[in-house]
Amino acid sequence: MFSAINAPEPNTFVITVVLGAFMMSTGAALLWAVSVIKNRAPVVVRGGPVRYVGFTAVAYAGLLGFTPKIFVAIAAMDLVTATIYIVGSIKLSGLSFWSLAVGKSRTVER
Repeated sequence: MFSAINAPEPNTFVITVVLGAFMMSTGAALLWAVSVIKNRAPVVVRGGPVRYVGFTAVAYAGLLGFTPKIFVAIAAMDLVTATIYIVGSIKLSGLSFWSLAVGKSRTVER
């Protein structure tokens, strides 16, 4: 994101800055959510499908030759992260994926 601001390119400036800001806020939300995972597991679970979609887009772009193959390998690590988010949240909360996806959680007093 910062390189896009320092050396803006007309074709990609807006999307790069918006996506960069989105990624930073998503990361901050995940850090906040894991502090009390049983209460905030839906936030973590919802990050999983987003990462699956991201992997699919990068893999497809890699197959078409639009992106270097190393990006596909990096996206594969994100695929693993998504799986960990989903499986871990389900195990820690004791709720199903669909319950977490619609925002249900187990309230735990601190």
